[in-house]
Amino acid sequence: MNKNMIHKASFCGGLIGALLLFACSENDYTAYCPTWKGFTYTVGNYPNYRQGTSGTPTLHPGDSIHITAHQDKLGHLIDATDYIWTICYDTLDADNNLVHVTEQYTPQHTNYDGYNAGYDSKGNPVGPADPVRHMLLPANAEKTYSKPDTIFFVAHYTYSSGQGVTIVNNNAEVDASFNGRIVPKSGPTGGGAAGTFCFHVQ
Repeated sequence: MNKNMIHKASFCGGLIGALLLFACSENDYTAYCPTWKGFTYTVGNYPNYRQGTSGTPTLHPGDSIHITAHQDKLGHLIDATDYIWTICYDTLDADNNLVHVTEQYTPQHTNYDGYNAGYDSKGNPVGPADPVRHMLLPANAEKTYSKPDTIFFVAHYTYSSGQGVTIVNNNAEVDASFNGRIVPKSGPTGGGAAGTFCFHVQ
């Protein structure tokens, strides 16, 4: 083998090695949960729903609430996912005493990476979808405008592969154009989020 062929073989080998190294570095094998903007909602009764505004909303007994938790940056390498919604409000018991009720809805179980919100103009899937819950503020809810009641949102994520990035974010920024606050948390094998949406009953 002459020197020219040896140089060419060395150059090609080095180029292939560099390309493989670059290709591997482009693959992100770290897993992490999404970050969040906050909540939006509509309220009322079918078919007369009203778009909610930012700030602490005022709801009425008997209102149907359709609430969405909006992601900011999507999570990565997430498999099993559970969303848990809880609504808290005051009502009167059989003895006419004011009692605080905590009503948890059936957890929503899905596969994060397989749950798409829709498709873009080119037909590519867009997602995963933002979690949505339809809730009812019962007609017997008491008016408690002096203090807010709360809807709680909790997310649990199981990472599908890779090494999870550990993040504890207790100082998540609040976006004034959205309601409430959602704080993400990510660990080595899974992550989650905890959110609060406050409202008055009038």
